[in-house]
Amino acid sequence: MSQNYYFFKTVKIEGRPRLRPLPGQNDAMGNPISEDLNVQADSIMRGSYPIGTVFGSESIELRTHSSTPFYSAGAIYPMGLNLGAYIVGSHIPPKEMTDAWNDYKSKGIVSEPSQQTLFTQAGTATQPGTLLSQIKADRKLCVPTIDKDGFFIDNKDWYLLVRNIRSKVNTMLVGPSGAGKTELVMLACRKMGIECNVYDMGSMHDPLTQMLGAHRLESGKSVFDYAKFTQDIQKPGVILLDELSRAPLGTTNILFPCLDSRRQLPVEMAGGNDVRSISVHPDCIFIATANVGSEYTGTMSMDRALIGRFFSIELEYMPCTEEAKVLTKRYGINANDAANIVAVAETVRSLYGKQELSCSISTRETLAAASLVADGWTALDAMELSFLPLFEGTRTDGERSIVAKIFLTR
Repeated sequence: MSQNYYFFKTVKIEGRPRLRPLPGQNDAMGNPISEDLNVQADSIMRGSYPIGTVFGSESIELRTHSSTPFYSAGAIYPMGLNLGAYIVGSHIPPKEMTDAWNDYKSKGIVSEPSQQTLFTQAGTATQPGTLLSQIKADRKLCVPTIDKDGFFIDNKDWYLLVRNIRSKVNTMLVGPSGAGKTELVMLACRKMGIECNVYDMGSMHDPLTQMLGAHRLESGKSVFDYAKFTQDIQKPGVILLDELSRAPLGTTNILFPCLDSRRQLPVEMAGGNDVRSISVHPDCIFIATANVGSEYTGTMSMDRALIGRFFSIELEYMPCTEEAKVLTKRYGINANDAANIVAVAETVRSLYGKQELSCSISTRETLAAASLVADGWTALDAMELSFLPLFEGTRTDGERSIVAKIFLTR
């Protein structure tokens, strides 16, 4: 007897993950389905869940390649998981497929798979009750989307950042300027209901005064005014050290005791009976952003000891298709203009990667161009106004001429 739904299970064979049919099934012609043949199906879907996961499909077809028989399945869905275990809602199987799965299990042909295993896109299996499972089950912490948040972030990076904030792990987001590092942290804090205090480390010319405080005269006496930083670290929340790679070298010595096991901020410059050592609140976490690349001439060479006090998460520019969607979502420009703006930026990024240009074009600049288009400028004019000033030379000579020629190819 043929059936309407077919079930497979991921297994390891000779160290390689494979998808194999479960026993006791027949194809549409009523022929028995062999358990010994591999099943070709959505590799991203099956790779997103742990070995041993059962998947269901509405179709199966016997094929051959180089005289080797195999099955080809249609769209597949993980079966028997708790709702919190599905990475996204679109992975949840149709009710009819779930009913068919329950009917198949009732025949006792195969034992029930683990229903509780969770799996991250990074490929790490975790058990229910873990922090990751709690994060995934919390609707408030769902991965940001372009439609809802106007922001794109890879699932694994989002869950890791949220986990680090929840676990109070000092974290450094590393990546090119304008990739959305600062915005990502602030978005995570909003979703988690956590206060975020931002410190622009690149503009901090006098870290002693701006992070610790300064003396002033009052009624002929010296009074020490503590800086806002000393107050913020004494309460729960996130301290965002934005562009830490641009901070003056003296900043490192101030931060060290805050970031290590001491969790103290020495304020030796305070006088009299003033407090000279401030404890960092147990629920205060430090998150830093740092730009990388030779074009960031204002950045400092960060101390390895300082970097070692952070858990690093490396971010890249979002995929071109997603970046174009962000421009359209945020500024309402048409898809063709958004695609052209992003295509020019991507070409420049490629040339920068080959060291043929001295700087890149960030998402910050593509957003600036999109805002001009929204205000009535043509996409070409918007790119010329937003992109060309970043490069040296003229429209007929130097790097600026190279970028100007890229405009004409779009």
